[in-house]
Amino acid sequence: MKKAGLNRCLAAALIVATLLPGVAPAFQVLPRISDVDRKLTGLGGNQFIDGIGQWLVGNALPMIKSPVHEAITLNALDCVVPAGSEAQCLTTAAVRGNQVLLYGVRWPDDPPFALNRASPPRIADCDPKVTLRSTAQPKCWKGLFSDADKTAKQRMASKPRQPAFGPGDYLLYRSHFGDLQFFHSMAAYDGETAAETQQRMRMWAQFLWGVATKAIPTDRFIRTVGDDQLAHYFPGDMTATNLFATGIIEVRKDLDKVAIGALLHMLQDSFSQAHAGRNPESGASCEAIPRFAQPGKISQFYSYAGQVGNLHDHEDTFNALGLQTLQVSPSVVDASRAFLTLWKENAPWSEAEEYFDCAFALDAPNAPAGPGPFTN
Repeated sequence: MKKAGLNRCLAAALIVATLLPGVAPAFQVLPRISDVDRKLTGLGGNQFIDGIGQWLVGNALPMIKSPVHEAITLNALDCVVPAGSEAQCLTTAAVRGNQVLLYGVRWPDDPPFALNRASPPRIADCDPKVTLRSTAQPKCWKGLFSDADKTAKQRMASKPRQPAFGPGDYLLYRSHFGDLQFFHSMAAYDGETAAETQQRMRMWAQFLWGVATKAIPTDRFIRTVGDDQLAHYFPGDMTATNLFATGIIEVRKDLDKVAIGALLHMLQDSFSQAHAGRNPESGASCEAIPRFAQPGKISQFYSYAGQVGNLHDHEDTFNALGLQTLQVSPSVVDASRAFLTLWKENAPWSEAEEYFDCAFALDAPNAPAGPGPFTN
């Protein structure tokens, strides 16, 4: 990097550090960049640049982007706070005690994957020797995300009614803008019916439940577990281990916790108004599993590629969460607690599916997906 550019980068980091000290104490409890990420940066090809990027990810970004999923999950576990105060669940002890589960909850937003060494991305600061995730290569991660956003919009215009990305593309592209948007309770493209999206979510939930209850071996190729549709999404030599923990050796012994975390993420996203529209709750119990209350039915799923990012993000904040938990019952916390209860009981999928059918019940199965009210 030229000296002028380096000075600008340092100045930007210092400005962020100066602007945020009043906010910092509230979010110091978040999971930090791991020692492994720091060591990888020291051994990789972009050592100094990624060091600055990691400082921003580890110190600035967690203060700007609310850790809503983590707070919901901790509240659903054993944190007792008044509705609207879910952020108080983010204590150092709670985060450390549930680190792997919280990794799973965060995984759909930041899945680790290997870059193509034979044909690395033409984006500055991407090191194909280092597993890609936001904390290991933050500048590369941001560059790829921006490229996926731009490319998805181009492909939507030229080839509507089909996913912008699919098998063979990077996981980050597929999960946010392509065929794997069901990770986030979203449709793969504008026009996909709610029933189609729900069916993909059911397939994903059943797989996650199998890993979470240790009914599906994590060293077995996903294409061999008996679901043809799942094999379509994860062809080749992909196991649950390298899907959830490529380059992340620390969590591999606890992939059951990672899987239930990923399932909670999908559930929690379905309560965000930027991901899906939900009707008001009726006050009824789940018909097939009446010990749990039924959330409002889903009226429509949205797709991300056509949305404006900052409008979408406004619905994934503590303000949006507080408005819901203060006014809605069962809330996203209650629904998360229901799945956690079934998991702790080691319930079979047949029982967990009964709650899936209740939590993701559709009001209009043929409703086509679209960006919703989150466009310019």
